[in-house]
Amino acid sequence: MELLPVPSREHISQIASQPEVDARDARLRLHDGRWLGYRESGDADGRPVLFFHGLGTTRVVCPPEEAAQRLGVRLIALDRPGIGLSTPRPGRRLLDWPDDVRQAADQLGLSRFSVVGWSGGGPFALACARRLGDRIDAMSIVSGAAPLAGSERKDYLRRFDRNAVIAAGRAPWVIRLALWHWGRAQRRDAERFFEQSLTAMCAADQEVLSEPALRSRMIANSVELYRQGGRGMYDEALILARPWGFDPSEIRVRVDLWHGALDTTVPVAMSRHLAQKIPGARLRLFADEGHHLLYRLWPDILGSLVRPEPASVAAPAVFATSVGSA
Repeated sequence: MELLPVPSREHISQIASQPEVDARDARLRLHDGRWLGYRESGDADGRPVLFFHGLGTTRVVCPPEEAAQRLGVRLIALDRPGIGLSTPRPGRRLLDWPDDVRQAADQLGLSRFSVVGWSGGGPFALACARRLGDRIDAMSIVSGAAPLAGSERKDYLRRFDRNAVIAAGRAPWVIRLALWHWGRAQRRDAERFFEQSLTAMCAADQEVLSEPALRSRMIANSVELYRQGGRGMYDEALILARPWGFDPSEIRVRVDLWHGALDTTVPVAMSRHLAQKIPGARLRLFADEGHHLLYRLWPDILGSLVRPEPASVAAPAVFATSVGSA
């Protein structure tokens, strides 16, 4: 394990004003020589929970550590290949990720752990549930994406999703070009990009992200995302637009699905689909929440992993709730 030194201010200025490395950041050397970056917070002696960021984000967006400290959680946020501090792995597939996670868990001394996958991190979490089920205690998928390709059902897919699948299969350069345009605005002025993005979000997400510390975290993420350029984002987008390599019905880990009914980034229909496919999955719907309910409900999400309720494997359970009743 390598602890990362804080770069000099001169070095910072040479790499597009990227944020200084946090004292909690470190990297692990994997078997093939790649580095896997992560940020650790919370209770160092607590129950381990791995956090998987979404598409277009990094370990930086992991929620603040106060709840982890209070609940006795050792919180570890991993960067996927080509993102943040992690070495790229061109051509990777979704089911390549569990092996990176297994190696990280071994080096960090984690015989068992729980997982939170947010948004585009949801499929990566479910891949771990499929491949590492004997080491995972519980899993929460928050605003998580369902398969875009290879699924028998298509009714939960938007036209945007269908077009992404077609592009990934026939003309992946289209996805690369789209991500280049999207990323150029972030790299040019991360703060302005954040403010413009905020105006297109639902009122619930605007309220969540207006909190000053979280706003700063999101702007810092836009810089950190391109620490190594845009290849990592391109790889991620292709992975999510291609078949997963497994069916969610094969998962045998206890999974809770958390979703806001106002989410326009990942439609709630995707969580409904996953709830029907994953044996024993429980879907928690929040009528007045959007895509970023992760931050408002973070103590409840962590608490559900630390103090899990028994779940039936007979049929999916659906809980329609408001914020105060999670």
